[in-house]
Amino acid sequence: MNFNKILLSCQQIMLTLCLVSVLSMAFDAAADNKLKDGSNFAMGTGNQVFGRITAAIPKVADPNGEMPSGDLVADAQLMATQPANLGRAQIALVNPGELGNNGLSGSYYPRDVRYDELQTLQPMGLALITISLTAQQLKYVLEQQFAGCGAQMQQTILQVSNGFSFSWKPDRGTCSKIWEVKLTRVDMTQMPLETSGTTDIIVSGGVVLNPDKTYRVTVNDSLAKGGDNFTILKDGLNPTVGVSEIDALATYLENFKFPKPPYDPNAANLNKPRIIKLQAP
Repeated sequence: MNFNKILLSCQQIMLTLCLVSVLSMAFDAAADNKLKDGSNFAMGTGNQVFGRITAAIPKVADPNGEMPSGDLVADAQLMATQPANLGRAQIALVNPGELGNNGLSGSYYPRDVRYDELQTLQPMGLALITISLTAQQLKYVLEQQFAGCGAQMQQTILQVSNGFSFSWKPDRGTCSKIWEVKLTRVDMTQMPLETSGTTDIIVSGGVVLNPDKTYRVTVNDSLAKGGDNFTILKDGLNPTVGVSEIDALATYLENFKFPKPPYDPNAANLNKPRIIKLQAP
């Protein structure tokens, strides 16, 4: 038996294993960097897992107009554009018409969410755009959710991100249905999510309190161009182009991938309800 040959073979095997380990670490580091700088990450295969959920996240609006899948997507878009180099977003607004019909669901929970399900939920894969709007413009965007305001032909309740909320009165006149709008900062880079600072009252009793104050608002490329008759968004200033919708969603759900706790659509720190329909007394 040639012990020198056996020893050499063992050394070659160990070198190969070390090389594989180093390459694996390099890949993980590259993925982490992509998540931080906003470059394309979600180039996954159909079965690749991006997170877990504790319950169904449907595209079904409650009586206020809020959808669990809309909350999820809006939060993902806020997280993706909150860093200073990606937009400094404070608010994200999502058009429910551009969400896939089925949301995220399954026959058991908690369950993994695959990349092909993310594609179904965000089928258009548009780029995210963060723009500056004044408080007055922001209120008008929300007024344009209702038929008759501007060029709006039908009611389309925008889904909004964590920390942002508004109430509306269906019995009030055209372009005057928004009653109260509030914003509290939520640091989307921290898990579990944490709010910070005081609540900014933007609209109270239907009146904009500080009309010229500006906010950084994230929408997708279609909305930024005034899509679905949200024409005021075309007037947004200082646009910053971010990642795609699906990249934002995949990155956000990575925070809920096993062995981390799964995403709970009913968690208190998601600060729901975000949309409130006020009935006439």
